[in-house]
Amino acid sequence: MADAELHRVHTVNEHFTAKAKILSDGRVNIRLSHRASQLQKYFEKTSKYRARTLTGVELTKKNRKYIPNSESIAGEFRGRPRMNIAIHIVGSRGDVQPFIAIGKVLKDKYGHRVRICTHPVFKDFVEENELEFFSIGGDPATLMAYMVKNPGLMPGIESLKAGDVGKRRADIAEILEGTWRGCVEPGDGMHSEKSEKPLTRQEEADRLFIADAIIANPPSYGHIHCAEKLGIPLHMMFTMPWSPTQQFPHPLASMDRNESDPNFGNYISYTMMELLAWQGLGDVINGFRTKTLNLDPISPLWGHMLLSRMKVPFTYAWSSALIPKPSDWGAHINISGFSFLNQASSYTPPDDLMAFLNAGPPPVYIGFGSIVVDHPDELTKLIFAAVKRAGVRALVSKGWGGLGSDIEVPKDVFLLGNVPHDWLFNYVSAVVHHGGAGTTAIGIAMGKPTVVVPFFGDQPFWGAMVHKAGAGPEPIPFKRMTEESLAEGITIALGEDVQKAVKEMSKMISSENGAEAAALSFHNAVNIDSMRCLVLPDRIATWRIKNTEIRLSSLAAAVLIDNGITSLEHLKLVKHRDWYVDEGAGDPVLGFIAVASGAVTGAVGAVVSYSRSMSKTIRKRPAKDSASSSSNEEAQVPTLAYTASLDCVYTHNPVTQANENYSEQHVESLAFKMASKTLPNYTDKSKHRKTHSWSPVRRTYSGTSHHSTPAHEHGRVHDATFETGQFAQTIVATGLRVPVSFFYNLANGFHNAPYVLLNDDTVRRRDNITGLGSGVKVASKEVVFGLYDGFTGLVTQPYNGTKKDGVVGFGKGVGRGFGGLVFKTSAAAFGMTGYTLKGVEKQFEKRLDRGLKANLIAQRLKQGLRQFGQATEEDKKEILKRWADLGVSGTGR
Repeated sequence: MADAELHRVHTVNEHFTAKAKILSDGRVNIRLSHRASQLQKYFEKTSKYRARTLTGVELTKKNRKYIPNSESIAGEFRGRPRMNIAIHIVGSRGDVQPFIAIGKVLKDKYGHRVRICTHPVFKDFVEENELEFFSIGGDPATLMAYMVKNPGLMPGIESLKAGDVGKRRADIAEILEGTWRGCVEPGDGMHSEKSEKPLTRQEEADRLFIADAIIANPPSYGHIHCAEKLGIPLHMMFTMPWSPTQQFPHPLASMDRNESDPNFGNYISYTMMELLAWQGLGDVINGFRTKTLNLDPISPLWGHMLLSRMKVPFTYAWSSALIPKPSDWGAHINISGFSFLNQASSYTPPDDLMAFLNAGPPPVYIGFGSIVVDHPDELTKLIFAAVKRAGVRALVSKGWGGLGSDIEVPKDVFLLGNVPHDWLFNYVSAVVHHGGAGTTAIGIAMGKPTVVVPFFGDQPFWGAMVHKAGAGPEPIPFKRMTEESLAEGITIALGEDVQKAVKEMSKMISSENGAEAAALSFHNAVNIDSMRCLVLPDRIATWRIKNTEIRLSSLAAAVLIDNGITSLEHLKLVKHRDWYVDEGAGDPVLGFIAVASGAVTGAVGAVVSYSRSMSKTIRKRPAKDSASSSSNEEAQVPTLAYTASLDCVYTHNPVTQANENYSEQHVESLAFKMASKTLPNYTDKSKHRKTHSWSPVRRTYSGTSHHSTPAHEHGRVHDATFETGQFAQTIVATGLRVPVSFFYNLANGFHNAPYVLLNDDTVRRRDNITGLGSGVKVASKEVVFGLYDGFTGLVTQPYNGTKKDGVVGFGKGVGRGFGGLVFKTSAAAFGMTGYTLKGVEKQFEKRLDRGLKANLIAQRLKQGLRQFGQATEEDKKEILKRWADLGVSGTGR
């Protein structure tokens, strides 16, 4: 019976036509047709995409005049400041393990604070390696079971019927939220921390965590969005290819090899797979951006290749001996080598295992790690039969699949529990496994022939790479594996040719240190000098002073405030990276499609959300009576509101006084005022006594006090009314955004079209719009430069074309000139309205962002107080001396 088609993507442009369809077994088939003469043009256009990530120095251009002085202040210090690094990992133990090895290097060698943000099941694994753990939710066992059932990118019919897709999307939504919490929350994210005694103020401050940089694997999804919100560096690391290349296809793609140019097919497979992923998860990702991070949604039309477009640094954790770096990968992509975690030295084997190993020739290892299968007994019988047919002894790992639980074990087979591979593989003759990157790496590194039985994901890719390198037979797909094929694979692996090839590779890999190389790759990609405090270069800057744009660490800012040199109202959170995520549509047609699809998606999403909420309301149990509700301990929810009554008396050393007397409530109130820009600027020198925005003293509260109040449970009518009001509000907001979206997306489309369609390199990059002021500024620049570039291009484009390509270039220049005139003047017309309206929209959205921003500011204030309390008087005097040496003429006061 033919496979039933579940979903498809059809992409057409002047260079090629690409179709991708997902079949009922989860495979993705990609078929291409193209004109060979156009392929080089396509590659040239995609390879020169204007990916420019602004760094801290570029974001604070006025700092340049202070750089020479800051360098002399730093003296001989050339080390790396201590950073808070959040590492986001989604996957199995084999995905987590390389990052633990890298994390240990970052912590032990470079002194960074490293937080591993992954699934709760790996908490003990992370902490026993002396790294900080944070739970992002998700259950890898459930994920493994889902992936075994659906080995490709998209689900099969059985999963659709069983509701697995909805559960998977819910898991992704939970993980996205977890990635953000892992960047900004204290603790371990488990929500189960109940210490026997209350933490001291210093202990609470030490638990605070705001990421200064993010390292992530691509399936964690939240990485670029969290980095954009915090304005920090991002570095991707992974064990399978995620960057487009002509050398091999995307590991999840099944290519139709009838196309005339397989290299081009390999390259475009990455785009097609990203498009499919965005079709399935785009609304979930955009929900995370808009509801959690208060960022603009991204259209799948141009958001699907976000990491590649922006040239986000990538480090791939495999050995060049197995897969050399493709020639079409840029300098921002590196291959580090395998990252191993040494566990052999701490392992003591049980007596029965050692007895089995000593009782005969080296056995074959067979194990499928974290894979969860539906019928483990049937798989166990097949393995035992294949071992007998091959005439070998075997170590069979039970794994997560529970192999061998209820079946009699033959005398030549030993069932294993959890044994470190770097110890165990010293005693085996070959390894049979699922093709996970970690198991593949350790097997080949230790010179063991490898038989890969792929289940899903990147496992077929690694099986193919192992076979191509001569380190094992052709991979044996799990769903087609038989007793005979497994026995044959083991026999081939034990052959002389494979043994020789894998030992040669092992020698090459033994000279590599993947974890060290990955850590170095991370540091090389981070412009650390742009992140330093200009006064204390051994610390990361967390603030900048308005107007002067000076970058300051929390300690330096606290000392300057304490000495009256600056004040809180003149500080704002620093931004170390400006991720230009939403450059917009590449042409007006895409812009118009984005408007229509965005409006429809917004309306449909509101209806679906309203329907779900009303369904829950209808099924809701009747509310309990008030007596029972008020007696319920769970209903007693402390409520802390921000208040304007936290005024305080000015002192000459406000931070010193605050460090002795401040309350959590006061700091949070100050943070909220800073976030909402309502912090008073007390500069009236005529007053004998001044109030100051930092230092609290003993005070009385006016108005309401903050106390615990019982939470009242409302009935169905109240909830239904509330949900209906929310639905109406969402629909109105969606309607109001349509004209903004129309002018904004068309303005972007016309602005980008000369570059995308005409290869016009003179197109200026549009600035980011963050509020009304920047919106008006961008709109004004679009009008002025759009008209100027449009008309002058009629002369400059033919002139430059003639200089480059002669008569042919003159003709192309004329075409670019007239085409640019139409596009650029249209961009000016639409941009005046579109960018101004976008600025108005952003200005309103800032109110929604106050709570989130206040939380970040509050943490920075608490960290500053903590560091100020720990600093000696000599430290503080040195900071004041360095500030004087910096030669700052003013601080915006």
